[in-house]
Amino acid sequence: ALVLALGSQADDACLPGVRDVCHFIDSQPQAEAFQAALRCEALRSAVNDDALRVVIAGGGATGVELAAELSRTFALAAGYGDPRIGERLKLTLVERGPRVLGAFPPEVSESTQAGLERLGFRVLTDTRIVCADRDGFYRDDGQLIPGDLLVWAAGVKAPDVLQGIGGLLTNDANQIVVRPTLQTAQDERIFALGDCASLVPAKGECPLPPTAQVATQQAAHLGRHLGAWFEGRAIPPFVYRDPGASVSLSGYNAFGALGRFGFFKGGIVRGRFAQWSHAMLYRRHQHALHGFARATVLLGAEKLGGLRGPRTRLA
Repeated sequence: ALVLALGSQADDACLPGVRDVCHFIDSQPQAEAFQAALRCEALRSAVNDDALRVVIAGGGATGVELAAELSRTFALAAGYGDPRIGERLKLTLVERGPRVLGAFPPEVSESTQAGLERLGFRVLTDTRIVCADRDGFYRDDGQLIPGDLLVWAAGVKAPDVLQGIGGLLTNDANQIVVRPTLQTAQDERIFALGDCASLVPAKGECPLPPTAQVATQQAAHLGRHLGAWFEGRAIPPFVYRDPGASVSLSGYNAFGALGRFGFFKGGIVRGRFAQWSHAMLYRRHQHALHGFARATVLLGAEKLGGLRGPRTRLA
C-alpha cells in the first residue's frame, strides 16, 4: 500500500511576479527569510525615518494572525530605543472575498476587521490581485497597492508534483480525490489524507477544508484500520468531527467558532478564553507531532526561555 500525505503549499494562482517578489511562509526557511527581510526593512525605515509598507495578500487565518503579530512585535520593539517604530508600520491586508476570515461566522469577520482597523491597518475586501512587482500588488482595475514587503498567504494547494500523477484523479488544487475510506478512486491500494486529499463527506456539498484538524483525524482513522485492512477487513468510512476553529490576534484578542460537537454547539467565544483555547489547540498539535514527553519538554523550555530572555528578539 502507498499512503500519500504530502501537505500543501500557498497557491499563487500562477499570477505574474508573485513567485519572484513575494515572501511565502509555508516552511521554516521561508519564515526565517521573511524575518530577515523584515529586520532589514525596519532598520531602513528607522534610519530614513520613513514608512515601512507591508502588504499581505490573503485575509484568512494566516494573513490575519500575521498582521496582528507584526503589530504586536513593533509595539514591543518601541521599548528598545525607537518609540516611533510602531507608527511607521503601514500594513495593508488584501482579501479577494467579501470579508476576512471567510470560513468563520460573519460576526467574527466583522469584529476581526474592526480590530485590525483600530490598530491602524488598512483592510481591502472584494479586491482581486492580478500581478505583482517590486513596487507592490496590482489590482484588476489597474491600481497599485504599494508595498516594501509583500507576503502571499492567499489560498493553498497540494504540491505541484501531484498534478496528474500516475493517472490518479486530481482537482484544480492538485488534491487527490479520495473515497470516504481515504482510498483513491482508481487504486484501492493508494491512500491520500490531509491537505493533499480531497474528500466530500456524506451528505456534504463541499470537500473537507485543508486544516490540521482534518489531517490529524484522518491520520488517526487510517492508523486504526490499516492493519486490519491488510488482513482482509474493510476500512470504515471516515467521519469528520468538527471541533470548531480559532484565530488569535496576538495579545489583543482572539475568537473561536465552536463546532457541531460538545457543549454550546455553533457558539462563538472571544477574549481570554478564546486565547487559551487557541493555545491549547497548538499544544494538542505539538502532542500529535512529537508525543507527550517531548511536547511537555518543549513547553517547559519555552516557559523557561520566556522567563530568562527579553520578550522581543531583535536578531
